[in-house]
Amino acid sequence: MTEPDTTIGRALVLTERVAAPPEAVFDFLVDPEKILRWMGTEIDIEPEVGGKFWLNVNGSDVAVGSYSEVDPPRRVSFTWGWDGSDDVPPGSSEVTITLTPDGADTILELRHAGLPRGADDEHGKGWTHFLPRLTAVAEGRDPGSDEHGVGRP
Repeated sequence: MTEPDTTIGRALVLTERVAAPPEAVFDFLVDPEKILRWMGTEIDIEPEVGGKFWLNVNGSDVAVGSYSEVDPPRRVSFTWGWDGSDDVPPGSSEVTITLTPDGADTILELRHAGLPRGADDEHGKGWTHFLPRLTAVAEGRDPGSDEHGVGRP
């Protein structure tokens, strides 16, 4: 995994190589039960354009937004923000996950745009925690217990 790059238009950009085809990885981005295997404690989503995105990340912090793009098996994009937050309110930033085939693998790029200065570091730490967990489950491995029970991604 690469380190977060916060210089591209104030967007946080991370990449992962996943030893699975894009079709397999995509399911872990739109299927609620599969998402909870790598991130969150509760989820209520409608993965279609305009559909809701609601994710209790760690038992207390809830991310809220809506889907702006669902293009299987290439891309998913949704707005993101924190319920009750003035700094990153619901729907105030956008997460885009792009899946590019590379032989039998997938290059996953996560771009989180629209974060205010300072919030990109906090979100970078969270995404750096969760993306390897996504990689593990998409590759058929156990991601292990999630010790990220405190704080926001």
